Amino acid sequence: MHSWIWSLWVMAVLTAGSSLPSFPKHTQVEESMANVTVTCRKDFDGNITWKFNEEELDRVGPEFKLLNFDESLAGEYSCYGADEILDTVHVLLKDTPDSTTPELKCWAENYNCTFHCTWKHSHYTVVRLRNERDNGTWVSSSPEGVFEVPHLTDAHSEEATPLKVTLEAITTNKDRFLQINKTFYLREIIQPPPPQIEVFKRGDPLEVDIKPAKSWATPSSYYPLEYQIEYQKKDNGQVVQQLCCKEEGQTNTHTHAPDCWTKVRCKVHVRVASFRVRSRDPLVKSNWGQWTEWTNAGRRAKQEKKREKGMKSNEKKKKKGKGKKKGTGKRKAEKSSLTCKETPL
Repeated sequence: MHSWIWSLWVMAVLTAGSSLPSFPKHTQVEESMANVTVTCRKDFDGNITWKFNEEELDRVGPEFKLLNFDESLAGEYSCYGADEILDTVHVLLKDTPDSTTPELKCWAENYNCTFHCTWKHSHYTVVRLRNERDNGTWVSSSPEGVFEVPHLTDAHSEEATPLKVTLEAITTNKDRFLQINKTFYLREIIQPPPPQIEVFKRGDPLEVDIKPAKSWATPSSYYPLEYQIEYQKKDNGQVVQQLCCKEEGQTNTHTHAPDCWTKVRCKVHVRVASFRVRSRDPLVKSNWGQWTEWTNAGRRAKQEKKREKGMKSNEKKKKKGKGKKKGTGKRKAEKSSLTCKETPL
């Protein structure tokens, strides 16, 4: 092995603990065992020297080759002229997703101008994601691995072209590069937020009034929802799921009837200990959205609800006279939030 290649390997081991603070500006991704040319992309009239992971190399000139490229030769290469840095490139080994690679998951709580994706890997800590279809900018994730991604989908017309997102990731010790692509329509990833619920009647039957979450798109005639209730029977603890237009004991299996989309009062003809509710868009057969918290259906819960209702009533009195103005502004905001073409990326 050439002495300078041996030096590269030693420096790679010594600097493996240093990590990248953010995604590098210039990357060069190469296959394993390839013969790789590293080039200084800045013109300089004089000798050009090189550093690998901030350690000097015994190489001079605007370019040089790495033979049989592998993980030990991957890292940060910088060229210098007259002791000033000219250019830096991260030469990375291409990795391929396999069965152990976490799935890139995406969802949207509404038809507004953003959706979310999540992806996290213990070895890949420098990650970014981009909406390729709309030529979006790269976005970084939160500490929990969640990306907020803008898009230009028109919520008022048929979605002809699917969204395409690209995720790029680099390992902590800056030697491997991974790319994941995912394609989907916005309507396929809709998962409405938990709906608003209020118990109308407790006992047998239990009756629950349901409304869409405040953040859900309007008008409801254009963006309908159907609801599902999950409850625990008081007698035997059995947990049962039921569409809110289908009472227990009915044999009708047509679960997409229009009544399911508009009915806002769930009726359960058994004694219920607790329950929760979720919703979905029936027109596009979206995934079920998030559940509400479990609600106690007992008498004590009824008294607590009464106190809570009284507190809300007092708050409304304090805000009397401001309701109309606030409501009008809110309706304008909801309308504009679905006009994604007016929101540049």
